[in-house]
Amino acid sequence: MCAVFCVAVLVFASVTLLAQNPPGGIITINGGKTTVALSSNHKAPTRLTHEPWHGGFYSNFGSSSSPYICNVGYTVSDGSPINTEYTPASQFVSNKTGSTSSILIAVGFVTGTNGARVSLDKDCNGVPCGTVDKTHLCAGNISKLPTFGQSCNRAERFKCVAKLTKGQPYWVYVEAPDNSWDAWNLADTATGTTGESTNDGTWATGSGGSLGAFSVK
Repeated sequence: MCAVFCVAVLVFASVTLLAQNPPGGIITINGGKTTVALSSNHKAPTRLTHEPWHGGFYSNFGSSSSPYICNVGYTVSDGSPINTEYTPASQFVSNKTGSTSSILIAVGFVTGTNGARVSLDKDCNGVPCGTVDKTHLCAGNISKLPTFGQSCNRAERFKCVAKLTKGQPYWVYVEAPDNSWDAWNLADTATGTTGESTNDGTWATGSGGSLGAFSVK
């Protein structure tokens, strides 16, 4: 986590303030692609009671004391106030073969309409297949998200039925409603291949970056 905040300090001079009074002291860095809550009043992290963090086809949630990074995440936006549509994606490799039942994901709300759309997609030559919303194995809407930076013990679950194959790569990506701004909390330690679509354009990917926090059951 220290490394994340050291980067934030180094790029602070290039921080983009989206309003004179950003919601809850929330700003963007890295050209708008990363969202940071400058203050955090989250409760002590606890393991979810309705579903375990770990197991299944994939999980990058940390221990119960630190399941994900609370106040740094990938910007998820569409229209104002960001004025750019950012759709972040994270690649994972399935731990087993079979049919999934759900996805658990940590996404926080900043402003606009409180909600997000999450998709699970196949890998096509190192990127999600097709463009945003064109193809997916499953997709679902999540709502009533916690305010970004104010909770570290929440993750949203939605039904996802898809057939995965052990050892094969797949993608999870997150979209925001019209004229809304969310943030996909970073995984505590997990790194890998990440992707991003800007304004519904083609996917751009990179390796070695922090993944968004999620699990596939």
